[in-house]
Amino acid sequence: MLPSVLLKTLRDSRRAVAWWSVGLCGLASMMVAVFPSVRGNPGLNKLVQDYPDALKAFIAFGGSVDYTSAAGYLGSELFSFMVPLLLLVASIGAGARAIAGEEEQGTLDLLVSNPLSRRRLVFEKLGALVLEIAFLGAVLWVALGVGTRVAGMEIGLANLAAATLDATLLALLFGVLALLVGSATGRRGLALAVSTAAAVIAYLVNALAAIVGALEPVQKLSPFYHYVAGDPLRQGLALDHAAVLALTGAAVAALAPFVFDARDLT
Repeated sequence: MLPSVLLKTLRDSRRAVAWWSVGLCGLASMMVAVFPSVRGNPGLNKLVQDYPDALKAFIAFGGSVDYTSAAGYLGSELFSFMVPLLLLVASIGAGARAIAGEEEQGTLDLLVSNPLSRRRLVFEKLGALVLEIAFLGAVLWVALGVGTRVAGMEIGLANLAAATLDATLLALLFGVLALLVGSATGRRGLALAVSTAAAVIAYLVNALAAIVGALEPVQKLSPFYHYVAGDPLRQGLALDHAAVLALTGAAVAALAPFVFDARDLT
């Protein structure tokens, strides 16, 4: 009998989480190390201003592009694309494995044979997912906090924490979507496809809304809008936007135990 599905899941994923942590630390260190050379090159901002509006829409974070400030540089180089991308890949992968991965590997029978309800099984899988991605977010925050201090970048730890928290909430939203689809279908590939497609569509809707008028009415429905709209690297945590990400993720997560409980596993 397993002592805890949550602990088992965390134990099974410890190596993957360790490698993700190393990768995030390496990325943060590399980007921070480049900043001193960028800060002394104001001509780079002039070059960026000549970029097409479509390209600037993809690299802007918080509505503006500024490579000479710490917040502007980290926003464009890390938080506009790379940080959410990496956390999304980690979160969606973990969410798809949580139930559908166990089912495809034939290990789900062992889990459901234990004296715990199906709903509790899913709740513990959800708990493991949240802990894993929250840990990666904390690792990134620590790496950036140390790196920015060493490099003399003028940006507060609170603002870094706000941006990292928003990225973590964004990643968890699509991660629990993958878990929901996996719980409903038992198909890991479908869970990956649906959640990844949803993330790509949400990203494109938000990025292109500034230049495609037809997308403006639906822009605020995109989780990526609430991720960048508060400009956390400059303004700190925007509770309204963070709450939208958190509550949307919680609503999706709340469906998973009931969907899995109602499914005929035979």
